[in-house]
Amino acid sequence: MSAWEVYPHGALRQLADRLWAVEGSLPRLPVPRTMFVYRLEEGGLLVWSSVALDEAGMRELDALGPVQWIVVPNRFHRMQARAYLERYPAARVLCPAAARDHVAKEVTVHGTVEAELPPLGISVHADAGIKPSEVVYEFPLADGAALLFCDALFNLPNRGGLKGWIVRLIGSSGFFGVTRIGRWFVVDDAQRFREFLLEQSARDDLVLLGVAHGECVTQSCGRRLVEAAARL
Repeated sequence: MSAWEVYPHGALRQLADRLWAVEGSLPRLPVPRTMFVYRLEEGGLLVWSSVALDEAGMRELDALGPVQWIVVPNRFHRMQARAYLERYPAARVLCPAAARDHVAKEVTVHGTVEAELPPLGISVHADAGIKPSEVVYEFPLADGAALLFCDALFNLPNRGGLKGWIVRLIGSSGFFGVTRIGRWFVVDDAQRFREFLLEQSARDDLVLLGVAHGECVTQSCGRRLVEAAARL
């Protein structure tokens, strides 16, 4: 059985009518990680990039509804998915098809995001120019839509201290966009990814851009996507 290991994390905060987030941390790594929680129309919860919370935090999560889906958004974000499945054994674990073999080394995978999320009303953008083990997720909200990016885009501010210096040194903070590491390990076709970001920037229904590492964008989403595209 996996240990329920809790690392320092913030509060579960509501971002939109059916969307919540909590910022966690990574052991021995200088970047934060964000878990998103989405409530489906029938009331069940989808957990995206799971973060183990303290008991008070888990009580808040459980009060939102039953956890029915555990999404491992790319091949690297499988940490604590197994612990979540053990806590919620009736849930289904999903990941991108190209990441399945890798994720399955850590946790039982019941299906793929490409096959199982669209029937729930969640769009999966698998043609965005990033490697197939990662996709862009689109969640419908009452007042528009949210796009969630895993490692394809970061939005970390420059921070002080040794950890902040390390993150700046490796080119992963101080902007909204693709990091230096992301260009090597996440982006597959830079021109196509740039086109995708510009296509999305022209939409008038985007109300939130979420990232696994950094702050959410809730204002001027189109302009911020243009900024991200300019870095490619």
